[in-house]
Amino acid sequence: MSDKMAHGAADTHSVAVHFVKLVTDFIESRGLSAAGLLGEADLTPDDLNDPNGRVSFTKFDHLLNLTAKTLDEPCLGLKLGQSIRPGHLGSHGFALMSCSTGAELMQQHMRYSMLTIDAAHVVIEQSGNDYIRYLRSSLQDGAKLGRLQDELNMATTVAMARWFTNRNDLAPKWVSFQHPEPSDTTQYSAFFNCPVHFSRPETAVCVDGSYLLITLPHANPQLRQMMDDVCAGLVKQLGTALEPGWVAQARQLILKSFKEGLPDIASVADATNMSEEELKSQLAQRGTSFRGFVDELRQALALGYVRDPSLSLVDIAYLLGFSEQSAFQRAFKRWTGKTPGEYRKN
Repeated sequence: MSDKMAHGAADTHSVAVHFVKLVTDFIESRGLSAAGLLGEADLTPDDLNDPNGRVSFTKFDHLLNLTAKTLDEPCLGLKLGQSIRPGHLGSHGFALMSCSTGAELMQQHMRYSMLTIDAAHVVIEQSGNDYIRYLRSSLQDGAKLGRLQDELNMATTVAMARWFTNRNDLAPKWVSFQHPEPSDTTQYSAFFNCPVHFSRPETAVCVDGSYLLITLPHANPQLRQMMDDVCAGLVKQLGTALEPGWVAQARQLILKSFKEGLPDIASVADATNMSEEELKSQLAQRGTSFRGFVDELRQALALGYVRDPSLSLVDIAYLLGFSEQSAFQRAFKRWTGKTPGEYRKN
């Protein structure tokens, strides 16, 4: 994706920091400093320090293209996909790793793939005994993601399926891309180990239905449930490309302000270019209030923070904008029916 219109359409979309690190790790594995290319993409190493942070899709896409050009890697997407590990997918990666079967893995992937990149969404359809995973753009007017993004996504999907099943021989039935066929397709055949089609209407991968029956070696139902809750909370924070832009703006401002105490409605209304009454009205149409909106975000964050053993309850209370630990404990019991300590033990 390179034209200005497509980039403009991508400005409201974002990419998880841990996935951006897949690119910087690859750059440094080639003996180069990632800081220079990050700078050219209007990013800094500090932008990648927050494990729950996100960067704009436009900047990430620019970083990919700069990296491909600098390293002279036209098939950069394939190379990155081959080097991915669960940690590059953050909480979603660990949720996937703890699934019990191929069917669970597919469902989990479809449900939370937007946590990695929300500029695209995954649709899975059954065709006879086959299952086809489509990658579809969430950009404005369906603007194409482009060759690098499509190849990175397909390669990541296949590489992670092999990793989670512990089967390096696992091969799709076929893979298709929207972009024209490159002059050299050797790398595609070698990696996917199946027919690869180009200039097709959709970017997709097809797998045999027997894949869903595979028992996964890293299955951990308790961890899966825990990570599923974390992912659900992250989705609430992130929102979706289908909701109005002001919702994402309000959410981000509120999340950033927690460390300084509770956000006030006036500042949020100003950031979303609305009056306080207009903001109240918009929230009411969504079945909530300003207080309820803030409370929902606090709850989603709290569930993730309490599972982190490195954070004390005092730390968590501060991160969520509570004036004291006791206030946080009361709120947490109201949300879950348990104290933070009881929830953490379970």
